[in-house]
Amino acid sequence: MSRVDVDREASLVQPSRPSIRASSLINTLWTSLFRLWSRVAVQPATTFVLLSLVFGVVTVFVVPPLRGPDEIAHFLRIYSYTRGELVPTTEFEGRKGTLVNRELYNQLRFFKDAGEWFARDREEGIRYGAIMALYREASTNDLEVDQPTMFMPFAGTEGYNPLAYIPYIVAGVITRPLGLNFPNMLLLMRLFGLITFTAVAAYAIAVTPVLNWAFVLIALLPVAIYNRSVLSADGAALCSALVITALCLNAMLKSAAPAWQRSLWMTLCALSKQPQIVFVLLELMVSPIKELRQRWARVAIIALPCLILSPMWVVAVSADVAAWRLQLEEHHPPEHFDPVWKLLYMWDHPAHFPLAVWRALSGWGDRLWHEFIGILGWQDILLHPWIYIVLTILLILVPLQEWQLDRATRLRVIVISGLTVVAYIVLLYLIFFLTYTPLDIDHVRGVQGRYFVIALPVAAIFLTAIVNLKSPARMSARVAVIGAMISGSATIEALFHAHW
Repeated sequence: MSRVDVDREASLVQPSRPSIRASSLINTLWTSLFRLWSRVAVQPATTFVLLSLVFGVVTVFVVPPLRGPDEIAHFLRIYSYTRGELVPTTEFEGRKGTLVNRELYNQLRFFKDAGEWFARDREEGIRYGAIMALYREASTNDLEVDQPTMFMPFAGTEGYNPLAYIPYIVAGVITRPLGLNFPNMLLLMRLFGLITFTAVAAYAIAVTPVLNWAFVLIALLPVAIYNRSVLSADGAALCSALVITALCLNAMLKSAAPAWQRSLWMTLCALSKQPQIVFVLLELMVSPIKELRQRWARVAIIALPCLILSPMWVVAVSADVAAWRLQLEEHHPPEHFDPVWKLLYMWDHPAHFPLAVWRALSGWGDRLWHEFIGILGWQDILLHPWIYIVLTILLILVPLQEWQLDRATRLRVIVISGLTVVAYIVLLYLIFFLTYTPLDIDHVRGVQGRYFVIALPVAAIFLTAIVNLKSPARMSARVAVIGAMISGSATIEALFHAHW
């Protein structure tokens, strides 16, 4: 397959128009969902599974190849894991990556170039109907080449642990003997990820003794639906955060979550993404602090695996986040991306980091809020403005309920949950400051609003404990279902309208 010349093709291809109106698709979807709704008992986990699979499967097929955020980078890391490359060892010009066969390389380059073409000319009417027609034409005119393999850099996924990619790796191994082309391989990986992460999130919703409907809405925000439906580490990150939060609540209120379960999920959570190591603080919420001396052995079993394995993994992959990407159009001293050197700098200049965080939050607050709810595609497809406002209000309303806790327990829950949320945000910005932000830039680079969704389950605990408001019967269920329906239909409408 030859590489697509986007400039030449842009002059030849007539913009395609969708054969089916997005509004008609959404109306049909709503009607089908309401018919199913009358036959399904309105239980949180059941409701979530139904809506997640309906909206997720449609999203899997509507999103064109490699139109997920950094999807090509995630695919290459997953591909390397299917070949047994646990730690990146292949390098070219200082960049870590993997070798792919020429046919796969051509397909990846086609869809990468096509994505850039689409992002540039979308407003002029180019759509993926025309792009896919070009792909089918190009695939029948493969060029013979001498090089059997080509190097492709990971470009940011060097440090992701294989645990965050388990369903994708399984799908990748299955597709190897089937000889599927890249688009079909990608579809299978997406479906495996969607089903797996839906099941994990449903388990969390079923296990948690409180805030079930809050978990439903969080897991069905546009950003959550989208990240479960494309190749991403965010699906595993949110699901593992939901599970460990649910298990800690279960242990606190029912004493029903075994230590080994919390240890396993705490470790999975911490290895999914490095900032999530702070979720180990939730173990302090399980019982009074004064009982730690009697519980130290159990706490050690739960906390030590993640406290040991997560830093070990960071060392193994050299804390690599592909900072070379910043050097393509700029030049910064290499020590600006060295975490150890940067920590020593922070010791001498303690105000630099807090000011950089403040400038990032104050200067990009609106963008972070939109990304927090959901900006789709390559962070270039916005939802309707009212959707961000409505979903934000519903997120505040859904955890409002009366929680029967004694004064000491309530205070402990408020302090630990609040501390966990703050620690997560601080560590998130610290990691990007240490590894991705040059000193001559006055704000922290690289942080996206979608990363904050991970802290939402714990933030819901904090809000519930501090407000403790008795709400009307089934209000949380109604709020969650309304929010989920808005999220799912808005996601599909935006993706369909933008791409097709």
